[in-house]
Amino acid sequence: MARVIVSLIDEQIRDIVTKALAETKHEVITIEPLDPAEGFSAVADKIMAQEAEVIILDYWSDDAASVKLMQAVIDLVQRPEFIFIEGVGEDTEREQVLMAINEGARAFLPNDFKPNALVSYVERAISGPGRLRPKGASPQENGAAIAHLEETLGDMRIKTSSFQKLVTYLLSTTVSAQNRKVLVVSDSPYQLELLKKFLEEHNFVTLTASNPADGLAIAMKERPRIVVSDLELEGQTGLEFCQTLKFTNKLIPCYFIICTANQDKVSKVMAPGNGVDDCIIKPSGQSDQINFISRVALGLLL
Repeated sequence: MARVIVSLIDEQIRDIVTKALAETKHEVITIEPLDPAEGFSAVADKIMAQEAEVIILDYWSDDAASVKLMQAVIDLVQRPEFIFIEGVGEDTEREQVLMAINEGARAFLPNDFKPNALVSYVERAISGPGRLRPKGASPQENGAAIAHLEETLGDMRIKTSSFQKLVTYLLSTTVSAQNRKVLVVSDSPYQLELLKKFLEEHNFVTLTASNPADGLAIAMKERPRIVVSDLELEGQTGLEFCQTLKFTNKLIPCYFIICTANQDKVSKVMAPGNGVDDCIIKPSGQSDQINFISRVALGLLL
């Protein structure tokens, strides 16, 4: 029997959750709604004190608070698994849903979820291979969960023939390994692993760094043709990192791509003078791979 903690603001949703789980063999405990205003450390301590296998929690969209809380917990302990439920009246952007899943959530359910779907996710969280970002887990183990999410959202990207022809041409030409050298900078281990996998499958020589300082050192030593960076990094934004490379350290030529989970930030990132060559939504699964690789491959035309 597993221990499941339910912490939800909306009473109606809380009742649906507890009723759905009442028929399972697991111990279900309802606690007062958690408040991100208390600080991630304090809220994380409350979660860990419950010693639960699964926590069902409201999704806090402001400043990705739920994701940051989840990261604070799973960086310290392997449990619990997180299942987020969208708030009543909320219309969460697809990019936020994918970010939550990519960073380790077992599931992200809309507020009109089906009770049997919730039960299924709880059972899989308890008996399955674990979250999408546990230490040692492989992307292959998690591909089915990502594919299922994208199918549910109904927003699968079409693999256009023009992109396929471009990638085939660029990656089939005779160029040196130096010309295909790509540096990926992200403080998300999952993101680093996923992008490295995508790139190496298409014969790019891939270097990785988990912070801007390491990324700068690697870039100045290895002189990569292309740099792919998260927008939000530890101690520095992707924009600042781009400007450090291109303007301060004169790393040219360098085709700089920023990945973000927020579509609304793309136009700001691409503003003239920033030095960024492209800005794309973070890829999360196989359907995004061809778009990501195609955009990276454009850097070979420099």
